Amino acid sequence: MQWTLKECRDGFLARKTTGLTAYIRRACLWAEFKVSRGPGYDVNYKGFTIARIYFENKGATVKALELGSAFPEISDLDLVEIALRVSKLREATAAALN
Repeated sequence: MQWTLKECRDGFLARKTTGLTAYIRRACLWAEFKVSRGPGYDVNYKGFTIARIYFENKGATVKALELGSAFPEISDLDLVEIALRVSKLREATAAALN
């Protein structure tokens, strides 16, 4: 596991052991999603949204956007790891509130 997440004001700050930094920002529903999936997150890297994370049933789904291919340093595997970490942090927060 190479990514660490730290909660910040509007989402999370993700840092990779190699020094890469991405911001995971809370986002509302997006126009391309017809079914209400609840809150989601945009993965921002170098000022661009490269992926979206949303939650269905009990798991996280990550959708890489076309712009993400311009940044090969963040692979699909990295995006999956970030999505899993966001999911775990959401679960921990929900458990703490109950």
